[in-house]
Amino acid sequence: MRSLNYSLLTALVHLVWLTPCSHAGVLGFDIQLTFSGLTTSQQAVFQAAAQTWESRLIGYQDTVASNIVQINATGVTIDGAGGILGSAGPTVGKVGTELRYLYAAQGSMQFDSADLAGLQSSGLLYDVILHEMAHVLGIGTLWSSSAVGVPGFQELYVSGTGQYTGANALAAWRAEFNQPSATFVPVELGGGSGTANAHWNEVNGGGSNTGFVSNITGRDFRFELMTGWLDGPTYISSVTMGSFQDLGYMVSVPEPASMVMAAASVAVCIAVIRRSRRLPRKPPV
Repeated sequence: MRSLNYSLLTALVHLVWLTPCSHAGVLGFDIQLTFSGLTTSQQAVFQAAAQTWESRLIGYQDTVASNIVQINATGVTIDGAGGILGSAGPTVGKVGTELRYLYAAQGSMQFDSADLAGLQSSGLLYDVILHEMAHVLGIGTLWSSSAVGVPGFQELYVSGTGQYTGANALAAWRAEFNQPSATFVPVELGGGSGTANAHWNEVNGGGSNTGFVSNITGRDFRFELMTGWLDGPTYISSVTMGSFQDLGYMVSVPEPASMVMAAASVAVCIAVIRRSRRLPRKPPV
């Protein structure tokens, strides 16, 4: 079984100050996509994934200058089928100054054109795009603001520990996966650079069950969207939605724990090392 690996994105950090907004918090969440090198049918899958996140993320707990996230999605030649699938992550960020959240404002998603057709025909493309779009929005990439060179904002995970400690995701882990005494959500440390420290933990290679079963879906954690290996069809757990809450988003399910909002915002161009996912090439089960 071959795995498709993602490369990493890096960039320098710059700060750009904006005029503070006059109100706290921003309702509404809008992903705007631009395309290059993708077929019409592939673009439609990106749009479907964007609509999924727009229905789950309904605003910002902090005040931000705009509720728009711009993502440039491209199909490019990388290394041929079965090698590096692509890369994705935030490239420009925005932050609120009261609640101290660092958000994505712009992002990039690149896929090897040699792999796209196979993923589409196997039925995996939607899951892959949904997963990578979540990385653009901050899952696994903005868990630690200091790790991307912008200290002073959310610190939910320390690289190398395998222990995510954000309060909302942890509460969801305890409840949905029957772990009432847990003190952290387990984070992947295997799979090498790009997979480790950026995904929920599962058995290396994704080849067997974790033993943690959702009491909502009745399915093992290995099928959760944001684990490091793709076993389809996937599901979005309350743990992932809790992590979005920890990142400062308002979410539709579960309800946000707090609706306290911030009073001002700035924008930053951020250097984000994008975490990758290894994808077993097999049809959904």
